[in-house]
Amino acid sequence: MVDFNNDVTIGMPASDIVRVLILQRRNDVIEAIEAHNKLHSQGVSPGNAVVRARLTSLFLEIQAALKRHLKGNEYAELIKKIASTKDEDLLDAFLLMNEWVDKIRLTRIDTRNQYDTTRTETENEEKRL
Repeated sequence: MVDFNNDVTIGMPASDIVRVLILQRRNDVIEAIEAHNKLHSQGVSPGNAVVRARLTSLFLEIQAALKRHLKGNEYAELIKKIASTKDEDLLDAFLLMNEWVDKIRLTRIDTRNQYDTTRTETENEEKRL
């Protein structure tokens, strides 16, 4: 979690702080899903209130950006899934938001360009070397 009482935080750009907050909310949802799945696998019938609450927090954190980037019907469908009490809908909503966070390269870890050693000459020609 971001410590707003830390002197380092004051010197950070607001966009970096928001990125950390989004990642924290995402992590909170993953932990809630993990706890829910753990109880479910033990034969307990867990409620999904914590998952819904944390999913809603993540949604509220990125709502404006999602509204800009999703089509009208996709955005409306996402809101319905977040409000749903079905585990499948909640998971679908999280997956959609998680894919969007990856799309904006916030969680993408495979950013290195793949180099094909069999195409050396072709790449040299493309780069006019």
